[in-house]
Amino acid sequence: MKDRILNHMNEDHNEVLALYVQYFNKRNDVYEAKLIDVNEEEMILRVNGSEDVKVKFTKRTELKDMHMEMVKMAKIARKELGIPAPEKYKDKNHLKEEEFKIEISDFVREFRSVILGTVTSEGEPNVTYAPFLRFRGDNYIFISTTGDHFDNLKNNGKLEVLFIEDEVKTKEISVRTRVRYTAKAEFLERNAQFEEVMDEFQKNNNMMKMTRTMKDFYLVKLKFIKGRYVKGIGKAYDINENGDVTQLMRTHDYEGEHGDHGNPHGYK
Repeated sequence: MKDRILNHMNEDHNEVLALYVQYFNKRNDVYEAKLIDVNEEEMILRVNGSEDVKVKFTKRTELKDMHMEMVKMAKIARKELGIPAPEKYKDKNHLKEEEFKIEISDFVREFRSVILGTVTSEGEPNVTYAPFLRFRGDNYIFISTTGDHFDNLKNNGKLEVLFIEDEVKTKEISVRTRVRYTAKAEFLERNAQFEEVMDEFQKNNNMMKMTRTMKDFYLVKLKFIKGRYVKGIGKAYDINENGDVTQLMRTHDYEGEHGDHGNPHGYK
């Protein structure tokens, strides 16, 4: 549950994290913040990329009640700082959208590898995969210089990622649950951040203990741009650059394996 809270706040409510520090800690030098840990007494945020700051909850709070405590604190901070909430929070469909965001985040977080779609220097498509980690709301892969995707990412950076339900778990093979994103890749230096992420990687992948020391392996941070979430026939959702989730509208009934014009879902 803690991971869900960290991921949800960092991915979907990042704009409010700096406000917690600005108001409750009386800091006016904060321009960005990331939630890195929580306990019953406080949240811990990494401020301006380097400083770890503790912000006390208004009361002792169990994990199951933490989301509502953070919502309450966000309302207080916005009101006192004179910063209005985004218009989308006033939409009656906002709570349903929040449920979808958590559902998507939970689905992706379970994966330990991801399918990569990259493009060669000759413009040819290339499909591979790599070990994957979602940690504190950020997404990482660990790749070798011998993999085709390494040169492709270095040369042009074009990238799509796919998380798809295991065949043995799906109820219907033709509509496996899946999330696809276009993404940007950032190659990270071997520093304190590298060690922290690799420690987490190693918890679920014993091979990392050896490969993390090899100089031909690189830790790459992925920034998801926009994508699509599909969870069944007629249940497809676009994810925009702000992480907002919108259901695609169907234009006709499903008509067999390929539907009209090869579109099995009949979406606009």
